[in-house]
Amino acid sequence: MALTVKDFHDLVRILEEHPEWRAELRRLLLTDQLLELPALVHELAEAQQRTERQMQVLAEQVRELAEAQRQLEQPMVELAAAQQRVEQVLLQLVGWQQGEAGRREGERYERRTVARAPNLFLGGEGGTPSEPDVRRRLTHWLRPLYQRGQAPDPLGDPFLADLIWWKGDEVLLVEISQKVDAQDIRRARQRADTLREVGVKATPVVIGEEWATPESQVLAQAELVEWFVSGGSSQGFLNFRRLPFSPEEEDRE
Repeated sequence: MALTVKDFHDLVRILEEHPEWRAELRRLLLTDQLLELPALVHELAEAQQRTERQMQVLAEQVRELAEAQRQLEQPMVELAAAQQRVEQVLLQLVGWQQGEAGRREGERYERRTVARAPNLFLGGEGGTPSEPDVRRRLTHWLRPLYQRGQAPDPLGDPFLADLIWWKGDEVLLVEISQKVDAQDIRRARQRADTLREVGVKATPVVIGEEWATPESQVLAQAELVEWFVSGGSSQGFLNFRRLPFSPEEEDRE
């Protein structure tokens, strides 16, 4: 027998009057899978809620970890900066010690060279500009400049030379350095030029253990500066050594 509209409405009315019949009707009309679907959806929703709570907890842990790392990074940055400052100070100290050691060794070399000057030049007289006799001679030689109201600048000042040596009227203006460089060469030439300007037969000379660079020897030759370096010597240096004793030396003998 076919189901009419009236029959359907009667069924609806009966189900409304008897709610307990609805579950039985659903069991008859729906499959087990469809009947279990609401429970599954509910479980899924609860699982999603638990996952969200866990994600919130994890996010909070991540934020705490990031904050802890940030707080740790600042002391590490400060420690690295402090370590770098210490390293810089140590490097400066090592550099100063090396420079100071080199300066002291250079001073010792200069003193030894000045002490050996009579042997190096095979006689003659002279010394450092701090010695009274040398200062008197330099003052006498530079008198024309003083009379004009002039004084040599530091680069060309013979009073700042390392050594003044003479035989008769031939005078050497000497710069001494363990490693002879361009500055030594130019100082020797400029200070000898000052004496030449006042009529002194002055020759610039550099003395050292070695050349600072290969170009240093080339510069000395170009500047007409004589030299005694690395055991070798220029022709002008050798010519000065061959000069006879000065009359003053002969008289003292």
